[in-house]
Amino acid sequence: MALHSNTSPVYVAFLFILNYVSITAGSGPSSERSSGLLSPYDELYYRGVRAYFREDWERAAEFLEKSISTRDMLLRTRRKCHDECLTVGDDKVSKLDTADSSLWDLGVLDWIQVRAECVRFCMGRSASPAALLPVSSDIEYEFGTRNPYNYLQVTYYKLDKMDKAASAAHTFFVANPSHLEMRNNIEKYRRMIGVKDESFQDREREHEQHWEMYDAAVLAESSSDWVKAVKKWKECVNETLKQTEECRAQCVMAPRVFPEEPDTAQGVYERAADLSLSLLSCKQMCVTLVSTRPGRVSAVEDFLPLQLEHLHIAQFKAGDLKGAVETLRSLLLFYPTDSDSLSNLELYSQTLEGDTEAQETGPIQEIAKYVSRALQEKRLLYFGMANLDFKFSDPDLWTPEDVVPEALRETWRAEKEQLHEKLKQGQKVEEVDESGFYAGGPVPVVGVTITMDDQGLNGTNRVVLDGVLSQSECDRVIQLAAVAASVGDGYRGRRSPHTPHEKFEGLTVLRALKLAQDGQVNQSDARLLHEIGETVKVLMDSYFRSHSPLYFAYTHLVCRSAIPGQQEGRSDLSHPVHVDNCILEPETRQCWRETPAFTHRDLSAVVYLNDDFEGGDFFFTDRDTKTVTAKVKPSCGRLVGFTSGPVNPHGVTAVTKGRRCALALWFTTEKLHRDMEREEAEALWAADGQSVLKEEKGDSFILSALISLHPLQSSSRHHKSITEFTERERGIRRCVKQKT
Repeated sequence: MALHSNTSPVYVAFLFILNYVSITAGSGPSSERSSGLLSPYDELYYRGVRAYFREDWERAAEFLEKSISTRDMLLRTRRKCHDECLTVGDDKVSKLDTADSSLWDLGVLDWIQVRAECVRFCMGRSASPAALLPVSSDIEYEFGTRNPYNYLQVTYYKLDKMDKAASAAHTFFVANPSHLEMRNNIEKYRRMIGVKDESFQDREREHEQHWEMYDAAVLAESSSDWVKAVKKWKECVNETLKQTEECRAQCVMAPRVFPEEPDTAQGVYERAADLSLSLLSCKQMCVTLVSTRPGRVSAVEDFLPLQLEHLHIAQFKAGDLKGAVETLRSLLLFYPTDSDSLSNLELYSQTLEGDTEAQETGPIQEIAKYVSRALQEKRLLYFGMANLDFKFSDPDLWTPEDVVPEALRETWRAEKEQLHEKLKQGQKVEEVDESGFYAGGPVPVVGVTITMDDQGLNGTNRVVLDGVLSQSECDRVIQLAAVAASVGDGYRGRRSPHTPHEKFEGLTVLRALKLAQDGQVNQSDARLLHEIGETVKVLMDSYFRSHSPLYFAYTHLVCRSAIPGQQEGRSDLSHPVHVDNCILEPETRQCWRETPAFTHRDLSAVVYLNDDFEGGDFFFTDRDTKTVTAKVKPSCGRLVGFTSGPVNPHGVTAVTKGRRCALALWFTTEKLHRDMEREEAEALWAADGQSVLKEEKGDSFILSALISLHPLQSSSRHHKSITEFTERERGIRRCVKQKT
């Protein structure tokens, strides 16, 4: 559209103004809405909440579900109408450059009016006038935090629809990972008969698919599957662009209340400019919204450039040099003077010598449009900051200095330098373990010695102990694994859960006992597996000075064997770097304590059984997952112990020859999460007159069902607690197999 550059910011705003006027004109109360049209979703939500507090569960479920579906349909309708009306009136715009300058204003207003009429007609076909009005900030907060699913979880529980209750609980928890009561509820649902794994689905995942693709791409990278990584990174980039466009369309289409009349009345052009800049600011903020995971406070900085960086490296590794050049040129649009990118581009060009077409490949067209549009919007917003006292917070680190007016550059440089310094300092912060465990306690088992402590392992709450097992005990357990371990056991049947170059086999205490009862293995060997765990528990409890009673969370004998013929040129890990009780994000150095991580794990231990293999070293890293801080070479009877939280990222190097066996154990201070398989094994031994049950401290086993809700009427967002689960659920204890 060929609008004059010196006036377009003002006149574009009229589209926003008249759009609002056209949509809201004639809007009446919801009782006047036409049959078949969308109702106001905020009204449906209020009705659902009122029914909830009246304990009218059928009506509560009906209105809460309707409010969610109606809001979703309204968002889809806005996007559809946005696309339908995007080019309406462009024929009038094309005539503006040749029009009489005295009539130029009227021509712009005519174009805006035509566009607004299109939007009003399109939206009016699907939504009632009341549904087109803006909702309150309270309602936006409720849906932004997924609180309708909080109410639905209890509602469906009351209706005895446990699968729907589990789905609602999971959907809420994804966006509220620190909500402890909901986490407990989810664990309770997992133990209920009839609730399947498929029930725990995120009902809002459609809007977050780029994060699924991001995680899949990172996983493919960690396995050195570069062809798959290229595919997943491309999907992630495309979905990120798509979600950004969805967000920007909502900025244009969502009605807003006009600003209150200021003390000093503004003219129409000033008001129009303010609204226009607000619209552009909303569009720019979509960068932050799209790059923030559900339930997270902070966004991933430079989210799109980060994906492009990963993509071009994956393309290079996969042999797609032409694609790597295209992606790298796209990345250079964000950072045109980046020395590493320029060096990589030179390398790619030299490798493609003779292939002129590949060497001259330009950037991805969609990325070029994205950057060009962003720069235009930033120039207008910074102009508004310098001349109209407009407030704008730039979401991007890559914004070039030349888009910032001279009057703002000194302040802009200082703020940018301060931000970069803050990011650097964040990388240098010394790790502090807030688990409540403190290494350095006594080692109460005779013959066990400390080989490496925190200082030797360059970290916090880490230890290597030797002498935990004798050679004969190691041999017995290895023989037990050779006879009884099942391929993929403990990994949901996957024979190669971490790398396709190795075969994984596992065995639990309960399975060992049942095989012993069937006469397939020696009873004494099965009991030895159990007794080793008891010894490790004593050592971990004492050395890390446990502040609460420890319970076994899971015990797993694991053997990983190199697959012959698949080791040449291998560059992946046997077990990628991870943290045991949270999801580590190397880019942000954050570790999110939420599912699917085993958030209840507090202490971790690995007892090694052999050393007659190649590779397979255990190692600790920094949170960047790249900086190795310590390595441990396995040997019979050696134990590595550490706290399970973010101060101890760790992994295992590739096993390139032979078979590596170890007993992995995790401990928790939460009795609710104790290892039920282990207790079942102990109960079976007790039934045979061979009791190995230990007296445990702590409260009796109780399944709590606390769910925190905040009444919609409370402006202070005060939370009200409701404990509702009945004795029927208290008795349900269904063992859930865990994975390591």
